[in-house]
Amino acid sequence: MAGTVKNVWLKNLLVGMLGKPLAREFDTASCNLKQTQEALLMKVVQSCRATAFGRDHGFDKITNTDEYRKSVPVRDFEGHRNYIEQMTRGASDILFPGRPLFYNTTSGTSSQPKQIPVSREYFDKAYTKISRLWLYTCMRDNPGLFRGKNLSSVGPAEEGKVEDGTPFGSLSGAVYRNIPGVLKEVYSTPYAVFCMSDYEKKYYALLRCALGTDITYIICANPSSLIRFHQTVMDSYTDMVRDIHDGTLRADVAENLPLEDKAAVLAGFKPDHKRAKFLERIIIAHGTNLRPKHYWPNLACVNTWKQGNCAQFLPHLTGYYPETAAIREFGYQASEARAGLTLANNWGYSVLAAHVYHFEFIPEAERDSKTPEILPAHQLEKGRQYYLLITNTSGLYRYDINDIIEVVGFYNQTPLFKFIRKGDGFTSLTGEKLSETQVLEAVDKTRVSENLQVPHFTLCCDEKNLCYKLFVEFPPQTAPDRKASFAAALDRCLQSINPEYESKRRSNRLTAPSLHELPADSYELIKKILVERDLAREGQYKVVYLQRKPQVLQILEELAS
Repeated sequence: MAGTVKNVWLKNLLVGMLGKPLAREFDTASCNLKQTQEALLMKVVQSCRATAFGRDHGFDKITNTDEYRKSVPVRDFEGHRNYIEQMTRGASDILFPGRPLFYNTTSGTSSQPKQIPVSREYFDKAYTKISRLWLYTCMRDNPGLFRGKNLSSVGPAEEGKVEDGTPFGSLSGAVYRNIPGVLKEVYSTPYAVFCMSDYEKKYYALLRCALGTDITYIICANPSSLIRFHQTVMDSYTDMVRDIHDGTLRADVAENLPLEDKAAVLAGFKPDHKRAKFLERIIIAHGTNLRPKHYWPNLACVNTWKQGNCAQFLPHLTGYYPETAAIREFGYQASEARAGLTLANNWGYSVLAAHVYHFEFIPEAERDSKTPEILPAHQLEKGRQYYLLITNTSGLYRYDINDIIEVVGFYNQTPLFKFIRKGDGFTSLTGEKLSETQVLEAVDKTRVSENLQVPHFTLCCDEKNLCYKLFVEFPPQTAPDRKASFAAALDRCLQSINPEYESKRRSNRLTAPSLHELPADSYELIKKILVERDLAREGQYKVVYLQRKPQVLQILEELAS
């Protein structure tokens, strides 16, 4: 697994040859946003006229965007589910011509997961086009990207099969499994590691592979996983160094590898005494202050989410990486669409991928209107927030993804935007209309006023008992009076931020949040339980700081009891 990457120039050349034409194509499209969007939509409509969805919605009569809007209502996943279920039973030509290549799975709002169909057209052209352009811009800004190896975190490409035998799993895993041969050498981890069933052992194997080599590029959408990576290294450092020295994988971890891949994975490990000695020296030199910058000193770039809830984790990465390493925004991506691109290291936002998706937008204030204003991409205004609707070549039509974005500028004619939050990030027991953004702001201010940096927290809405429960993990040795003071200060801060909350609290229609203490490492414990109970997916896990799901409340209460 260790060793110098060969033919770096060839890898740079290949990525450049594939990426430069796509960059020129994107620039041209971004200068002609209205025409690009209309042409793309009509291409989707024309290609899907003979599908079940196309027939149901009169695609054969649609000649422009206005007619498309009149014929196709806005719908979420549940509005697509009936068509998708027909596809899972083996029917063809339902949402798009032919049958799905596979299904990208994600958690749904109901107990049933969402199976997002992936067409061959979408996978081979749209998604691949975006991925190649993204990788090219990363390499362009970070010339040392391929001088060492890559550390990525993905889910299994295949987790099972739907009724007709089509696989479902992780789209990122499918891409990882199909890396072109010339680039496969730069990936530190065999794909089989991501198929391991044991949560802890998978992390050990992933980091044993990465620690054994010089990592120059990290791709990890959720920054919380970056913290977990280093914790795993520190918790198992001696075992990992021994494995690297001997060219092995700890026996209990190896036993968890998929049986059909185990021999090949183990054969890939070779004794590396030089790397082991280096790792022994740096742990002696730095002890508990060891950081990734010490064992990966040539790291060039870390791709991770920096917007929305993920911003809460970024301060924890301070001092983690070499000063020369770019912490680059990953860009807007959801299970349904990789709809935003980050084209430079210094971008803290994304540009709409308007050359491969058709977009519409509902102003945030219009969300609950019976007849909300719906705008095309070329009519957006800087500084305003919108809900996002997507049409693509993979069977989603005017799909309400329930995400709120804010326009922060323009790239030529194409909007630049930041992800703000999920649209359902509100609770209202007595009309207080509390938002997750307000909770995050209140906790940040309380941390400062109380001089207490809590590792993790969740404010949970108990709809059954009409109250809020504040679950907090406090630092070790925190005095009981400081814990109570933190909870009281947070309540006061919420009142100062949200007038409706203040009104309900002052009138005693809403009691103060009750405080419940979480154990150490609660973030990982909660995540592990949610994944094990099929309430979340590891590769797509996002922290929700204002929670209303009864299943999550139950888990938090179990941990705090």
